[in-house]
Amino acid sequence: MFGIGKSNKKKVLLVEDDALLVTVLEKQLKEEGYIAEKVGNGLEVITTAHKFKPNLILLDLVLPGLDGFEILRQLKEDDELSTVPVVVLSNLDKEGDVKSTIALGAKEHIVKVKTKLGDVIGAVKRNIKD
Repeated sequence: MFGIGKSNKKKVLLVEDDALLVTVLEKQLKEEGYIAEKVGNGLEVITTAHKFKPNLILLDLVLPGLDGFEILRQLKEDDELSTVPVVVLSNLDKEGDVKSTIALGAKEHIVKVKTKLGDVIGAVKRNIKD
């Protein structure tokens, strides 16, 4: 009746294969009041996203199974997932990589080694879907 049992917390899908980074991001997101789900293999992203129904996806580009560029293409072609904001979090920082991710629909392209954790959380807050 009043949303009992339902959480109003926003959900973030972490698509990252670096276990240490996932641990740090997951901890920080939870401290900020988000629910985080992690996926370390590109082949599992679409299936997990359908089940988890994230409000935002943090996406690495270099992943086992399927790269982030292809995942972005698949997300934007999926009727159910195409409106979910995607923030790319990668060490690929060539101008062409950044332009490609934005052209494929990413809201932002953040370079891991040039960014502080607080800036990543800021990007989540700026782009999260209601």
